[in-house]
Amino acid sequence: MDILNITFHQVLVFFLGFVRIATIITTVPVFGYSSIPMPIKIGLALFISWVLFPVVEMGDFVIPMEFLPFFIMILKEVIVGLIIGLAANFLFVGIQMAGELIGVDMGFGIVNIIDPMSGEQVSLIGQYKYILSLLLFLIINGHHFLLNALRGSFLKIPLGAASFRGMITEQLIAMSSEIFKIAIQISGPALVALFLTTFVMGIIARTVPQMNIFIVGFPLKIFVGLFMLAISLPLFVYVFGKLFGRFENSILSIIQVMS
Repeated sequence: MDILNITFHQVLVFFLGFVRIATIITTVPVFGYSSIPMPIKIGLALFISWVLFPVVEMGDFVIPMEFLPFFIMILKEVIVGLIIGLAANFLFVGIQMAGELIGVDMGFGIVNIIDPMSGEQVSLIGQYKYILSLLLFLIINGHHFLLNALRGSFLKIPLGAASFRGMITEQLIAMSSEIFKIAIQISGPALVALFLTTFVMGIIARTVPQMNIFIVGFPLKIFVGLFMLAISLPLFVYVFGKLFGRFENSILSIIQVMS
């Protein structure tokens, strides 16, 4: 884009592209983390909008000059960005839920911290799993995929051409149901070990009633939970890689449905 010879039409195209990109940047993992200052997010969105401007401009679309149709076009771009950002967060919500299940079973249900992403209280183990998944996401260049998906969204969905059909709702519901499957898959080994620990402690409490099983069992379950988290770390890395493949397909399918 030649800044010296820019036209009013190009300004509108750049603005609409920026709206979609800024919405996605502020909602997807890593880029949307609330600890990142808002000026940096805006600057990143402006830079990406400038880089992708040739891709955005080549789309088949018409920009209305009336206020109401133009405002509706802006809302469409915001909704597209929100849907893509929401879909991108499902994997990490499932992993955080897995950590919360483990934390509650370990006895960490009353040990919560403030999540800087959402500003709400979350389980300590849940936050540990969430941060670990973000690190793995960066290691396998997941942020590169998000940037490519952002570029692909303009190729598949030109400005103002998004189609919000019932299939989108069905797709989002199907993806949200995956959250519980992901949570069980990630937390399975630790939950089984903690269940067996509780089962054995119940037998001991019945056979040796003189023993204060609460005093013994509380630190034991913490030890078993932390031990399982440590030895299952390679399994977590493997499962995350498999889940990330499904994550990519889900994002691409959402974009395809809106095209």
